[in-house]
Amino acid sequence: METLVIKVPEKKSALVKQLLKELGVTFEEKASKSTNTPNALTKKTIEDVHKGIGLEEPIVDVKDFIKAS
Repeated sequence: METLVIKVPEKKSALVKQLLKELGVTFEEKASKSTNTPNALTKKTIEDVHKGIGLEEPIVDVKDFIKAS
């Protein structure tokens, strides 16, 4: 068995899935990586927190920060 990763346009997804099923191909759907990628605002906020912007000091350890809150 070989594993392939393919990208399919959303409009053609149902057609491709049906074709794969008829060919006896099995597949797993995985969540898109983009759902786990922070947006620009989140990235900026994380960077600011690491630099200590808006805080008394930078957060080094999240567990320690939560305990102190």
